[in-house]
Amino acid sequence: MRKRFISVCTVLMLPLPAAVAYAEDIGVNLKAGTLGVGVEISRSFGEKFSLGLGFNSYDHKTTDSASDIDYDFKFDLQSVALLANYHPFGGTFRFTGGVLYNKNELDLTGKPSGSSYVINGVTYTAAQVGTLNGKLTFNSTAPYLGIGWGNRPGAKVGVSADIGVLYQGSPKLALTATGAAAGLTSDLEQERRSAEADLSDFKWYPALSFGVYFRF
Repeated sequence: MRKRFISVCTVLMLPLPAAVAYAEDIGVNLKAGTLGVGVEISRSFGEKFSLGLGFNSYDHKTTDSASDIDYDFKFDLQSVALLANYHPFGGTFRFTGGVLYNKNELDLTGKPSGSSYVINGVTYTAAQVGTLNGKLTFNSTAPYLGIGWGNRPGAKVGVSADIGVLYQGSPKLALTATGAAAGLTSDLEQERRSAEADLSDFKWYPALSFGVYFRF
């Protein structure tokens, strides 16, 4: 899937006949935001349209709770974006839409409260549960829609900003424990469903970024 997506992106970024790309130029945008640190290569077609191919990556760790269990969370953000920009007034303001090959993931490691876990309302000792791990994944193809400023065709250097949203679908949670206590498997499945529901807001992911661009 990833190789096919990148192949399509590459074909779309190839030069078009001069009759179509009469005002084409190439741009490089270095940016950072909620999708991570990234670089975007863009090609303009006229004064109002451009295509961009971007790569984003970032790791982040934090601690939070889901369904009454504390977890160490590790966000692993990785994506490849194919974006189309339209500058309706020929200036810096633009509308942006596109699609991302989405490898954003969230790893979870359970933390016992004292020496025990409460799973689906049942108390288990840390020894009974063992190691509690989970992984949250999303759709590999995620549409994006937003607005932005900057990265205007013809401008040689400047700053950019983007405000948008990524729809990555309802999250899918896998939750496992190494322990073998009686009833743990069924309680863990109920806990998984509850935690998956608690994390459902992640299906809409805010995509905010700021950057600096150069055009040639």
